[in-house]
Amino acid sequence: MKTKEDQLDIAKNTNCEKILHSLHDSKYMNVRRAVARNPNISDTTVNILLRDPVLNVSYMASKNSKCSQNRDFSNTFISECVLCEDDERYLDCVSCERKN
Repeated sequence: MKTKEDQLDIAKNTNCEKILHSLHDSKYMNVRRAVARNPNISDTTVNILLRDPVLNVSYMASKNSKCSQNRDFSNTFISECVLCEDDERYLDCVSCERKN
């Protein structure tokens, strides 16, 4: 099993759909979010991530150009954390100044 850091590097840099699909169910939210933002993801995988229980992941999946399904976020509070465009490899959500 690869470390969180290894998974993040792969999720950000790979162009292989199979590898991205294998990472889509990582236990780490930041890894799934990085997969959702990767432009090389398959439409199947991004549509799975659209239903992720973590809003940080599902919202980013909805913004991926490969996403072919819809999810209604109109009744959902979308915080700065969800909208954050920072690289997942370097996120420190606990001490982020923008989260409040």
